Amino acid sequence: MLDRTQSCCRNVRILSRQCSTSGSPRRSLSMEPTEPVRVRFAPSPTGMLHLGGLRTALFNYLLARKYGGSFILRIEDTDQKRLVPGATESIVRTLEWAGLQFDEGPGKGGPSASYLQSQRGDLYRTHANELLEKGAAYRCFCDSKRLESLRAEATLHGRAPMYDRRCAHLSQQQIDNKLRAGEPHTIRLFAPNAADPAASDVSGFDDIVHGEMRFRGPAGFDDAVLLKSDGLPTYHLANVVDDHLMGITHVLRGEEWLMSTPKHRALFKAFGWPMPRYAHLPLLMNPDGSKLSKRNRDGPMQSYIDEGYLPSALVNYVALLGWHPGGQQEVYSLKELEDAFSLSGLSRSKSVVSRERLDWLNRQHLRTELNDPARAPAIAAQALVELRQTPELDTKDISREAVEQALRLCGDRLTLTRDLYGAVPYLFSDPDSKAPVVPAAAVNKVPRDSKASILVAALELLAAEAGVVAGNSCTSSAGLERWMDFSKNVAVAAKVPAKQVMPVLRHALTGQPSGPKLPDLMDYLSLATMQRRVQTALDSLKQ
Repeated sequence: MLDRTQSCCRNVRILSRQCSTSGSPRRSLSMEPTEPVRVRFAPSPTGMLHLGGLRTALFNYLLARKYGGSFILRIEDTDQKRLVPGATESIVRTLEWAGLQFDEGPGKGGPSASYLQSQRGDLYRTHANELLEKGAAYRCFCDSKRLESLRAEATLHGRAPMYDRRCAHLSQQQIDNKLRAGEPHTIRLFAPNAADPAASDVSGFDDIVHGEMRFRGPAGFDDAVLLKSDGLPTYHLANVVDDHLMGITHVLRGEEWLMSTPKHRALFKAFGWPMPRYAHLPLLMNPDGSKLSKRNRDGPMQSYIDEGYLPSALVNYVALLGWHPGGQQEVYSLKELEDAFSLSGLSRSKSVVSRERLDWLNRQHLRTELNDPARAPAIAAQALVELRQTPELDTKDISREAVEQALRLCGDRLTLTRDLYGAVPYLFSDPDSKAPVVPAAAVNKVPRDSKASILVAALELLAAEAGVVAGNSCTSSAGLERWMDFSKNVAVAAKVPAKQVMPVLRHALTGQPSGPKLPDLMDYLSLATMQRRVQTALDSLKQ
């Protein structure tokens, strides 16, 4: 995809970009749609979906939802040599994971016979022949050797490589003779000269993101190949034909396609079709200023999924890469994004990908969703799967409900659910009595005899509680009240100051100097577990 863009960029340069003095694009007051829109996300299955692709899909989805339109998934798989097996299915799964439900596309159907370009070849050939009949295109019989020679000569003289239109001057008889002889050929567009005033609607247009654009080339735009010698369409022909036939009103795509837009507009004009509005989204950048690539760690979508980021957090994060809603709100649900999205909020400044910001958003969404009865079970199920990948942990007796309660206990301190065991291992296994854990300063200040008295009193009170609740499973939330005064009761029984009890009990139960509130922790742990850990701490103290 990048190679195609770079080749066309050599033939065209921006003459001007009209902006306001503030540096923001000069945008029309009528930028926002007044009628339902039809937009499309059209990835090429030459690889798995990356972060920039998700952003393009998201902005198209949000525009459709905001204005009651249709969001279409179209697979542009004309480059058969670069197809990656399973990429199309992966793209669909990733969009579904993110909650971006398309209205038309593969597996869902719609007015179009197919949404895979590889299955629409007859349409492209028909339209290429239509341009031939109009005189807007011509057959080119030049072989690859001659074309390479033209490129080499242009490069040698410092010119942009362009086809010299040799075949455009063939007579009809010469063309017929070559066709009868079975000579391979392509079909090329008669590109307008960008300097021609009649072509102003091709070389100039109002981009929703970048404002008014003007392009020019040294001798007009190159005559793009529309149909290759094997009968397959190029990206440019298939893209324009499908956008027209599918009724696309707005094209939101990456900035790398900005230089191809005059070529696409020339095709629309050659067919006599109305042109869609264009919005070219700025590149995503690494913190060091380099372009984000699907080969970077932060590029592939699958890496975020594998690391356990919540769909809601990642969608929220991606929405803020190049779109500014105004105001102070940063945390958005998908529904809130649908309501808030506007074209006027799109920025032409490049956005830097920051894991720190994503991590912060994931913490906010995790906290919110753990309090949502509809979402918490699914998050706990994911965390349980991750726990089962911990080699040193026996998870056969750990239930999803126990994991859900554990997440609620410490969810505000987690970035990802996979961090659960590392943050609170004592919720799932006994502290390692042989591990060199340094007690909190508050524990060290407690005299040894007082520690022993506290632990003995705690064991006695736990034994008394055993007649009320027994077993090895989490107690019910209703049992929380009976632990509220536990520390106070231990202090009375042990005849020690109350402030000494909590740090000693916490260290006995967790091996850690800090953690959840003690009543919450004791409500989570079973009586048997607490009795065993307190006894272990007491035995260790006697050694």
